[in-house]
This record gives sequence, structure tokens and C-alpha cells, in this order.
Amino acid sequence: MIDVFKLGVIGDPVEHSLSPAIHHQFGQQTNIELAYKAYHVKKQELENFIQAFFKNGGHGLNVTLPHKLDCLDLADIVSDEVRILGAANTLMLNDEKQIVAESTDGKGFIDDCTEKKIQIENKNILIIGAGGASQSIIPSIAYKKPNRLMIDNRSKEKITPLVQKFAEFGVEQFNDLDLEIDLVINATSAGFSGPFQWDINRGLSQKTIFYDLSYGDASIEFLNWSNKFSDKTFDGAGMLVAQAAHSFNLWFNKLPSTKNINF
Repeated sequence: MIDVFKLGVIGDPVEHSLSPAIHHQFGQQTNIELAYKAYHVKKQELENFIQAFFKNGGHGLNVTLPHKLDCLDLADIVSDEVRILGAANTLMLNDEKQIVAESTDGKGFIDDCTEKKIQIENKNILIIGAGGASQSIIPSIAYKKPNRLMIDNRSKEKITPLVQKFAEFGVEQFNDLDLEIDLVINATSAGFSGPFQWDINRGLSQKTIFYDLSYGDASIEFLNWSNKFSDKTFDGAGMLVAQAAHSFNLWFNKLPSTKNINF
């Protein structure tokens, strides 16, 4: 009898998730039978769902918004990276049947940058947004030793706590200095419901690379804005696939290829 591994992604909403399609292709690559589903789980249902999922044969879960922080309360063990981030996107059971919380977002972002030949070392990096999406990639970027790692946000008061939280990584508030910006990363939801606009007066040029952590329709407005400055623009589809591959590796100790994944 062939083992079928029960997997899923939880979020609210979650119907738009591409994770089932991606992971089923990983399963085909590695000859692992998966039953991977998207589960619409509301906040008040989170604890009962996660406990029941693993009690009833669940092998692993991906976690998307808005549960990346709250799921930590249900984990028995958190990885070092999750402890720094305060958020997770992957849950699994260890040999003692304890729930372990991991994060693969940062690794996925760095892998996609490597694939796209986006250099980070010694570069001036600006992250737009001070929420969970930006926090999930800050340590991984910092480990690559950029020249400057700057944060900007519409609500400026949210920047200071973030700078303090990641002080050991040299994160600083963006002040629109006369500084060439090599990479702009959009980690906001600005542009989801209308044209994207950001108040940056200096430092952007044809050399600047623009990267949206979102993908598909959610990234269109940011990329349209970016095209005013540069043709080096990317959405987060590659990061999505790469972080999924690292989750798959945590569950099965096999890192699938991210090439030719269709969704």
C-alpha cells in the first residue's frame, strides 16, 4: 500500500493559494504521494484545526496570512529563525510528535534572487513596508551583508519598533538620502486596490531593481510604478515556489527542483 501524506495550507482567505498546485508537482518529481489541500481557517478556529490536523494523520502545514504569528502559540518547538522573526510559515511533527514551527520565506527570497542574479552583498537595499512580510526576509538579507538595509513605511511610527527588533542586523530607517538604491522590495499591500505610489525623491534609476513579494494581480500596480524608473522588475512568484521547496524539504528531507513549475 502506497503511503499518502496529508498536507495543506491554512489562511483566511486561502482560496487563491497556489500552494496545492506547486506541492503536487513537487510530489510528482519526487515520487511522493500527497493529499495537499487549501483550508480556509478563521482565527477562532486555528487552535482546534491545527491540533485536529496533526492528531488525525497530518504530516505538514503551510501557514499564510493572517496566521503566521498566532500559529506560534500552538507550536511545541520553534526554530532559531522563527524565534527571531516571531512568525512561521511551516509546521511539522518531529519524531516525538511535537509540533515544530519553521520559516522558509527568507530562504525562498534569497534563492529567487540568486536565480535572477540579483546581488545583495554590498548593495543598498530598501524594503517598503514594516509588517510581517518584510520581517520574514530581513535576517536572510542581512546575512548576505548588504551595504545598507533600510525600511520605509507609510505609518512612520511602525518603523522604530522594527529597527529596534532587528538592531543586531543593522536595519535602519530610510530617510530619502542622496543615495543610490540598488534594490527596492515591496512588502506592502499598497496597490492592491488602486495605483501604487511611494514618496521617494532620490536614488532610483534605470540601475535599480524592483521586487514585489506579491505575485500575479496583486503585484501589477507596484510593477507599473516601477517601470517608470527601470525595466528590472520582478514579482514574487519565484520566491513563492522557492519557499515552498524548502517547506517540502523540511517535511521529506528532499529538496525538489523549482524549474518548470506551472500554476
